[in-house]
Amino acid sequence: MTLRLISILFMALMSTNLSAHQFEGDWQFIKGEYKTASGEVLYADNSTLVAIKTIKGSKFAFNNMQQGEFLGYLSGTFTVEGDSYKEHIKKHVKQSGPGEHAGKVFTFQGWLEEKQEHGQKVIYWHHKGMVAGTEETEVWRKLNK
Repeated sequence: MTLRLISILFMALMSTNLSAHQFEGDWQFIKGEYKTASGEVLYADNSTLVAIKTIKGSKFAFNNMQQGEFLGYLSGTFTVEGDSYKEHIKKHVKQSGPGEHAGKVFTFQGWLEEKQEHGQKVIYWHHKGMVAGTEETEVWRKLNK
């Protein structure tokens, strides 16, 4: 009985560790560049856009506001394969109602960059991928707890 209990606890710990990955945590949007299918390039930064993405295991949630006004949120599942990851969108709500991304999967190449800023380690998450015909290149900063 004791051996069985130890085995169950070990398996539970292992499955928890296997679900953890480098992108887990809370992230604040820093800046982004968006190239549309027509070639137009748009830029955004966190001076007016506030976006937070939270990732825990295989789930994520993302919401954003601009100049104090709610723009929308996305949520769903999150998978990592090497340096790429996929967001499987389950819910997408915009200010005006349901969003167009629900049911879609977006794939990104992502990498982390560590820096020392003001005596503290800061982690930046860079990613690039296609979302509905627009090439996104974004930078996010990990929020410290």
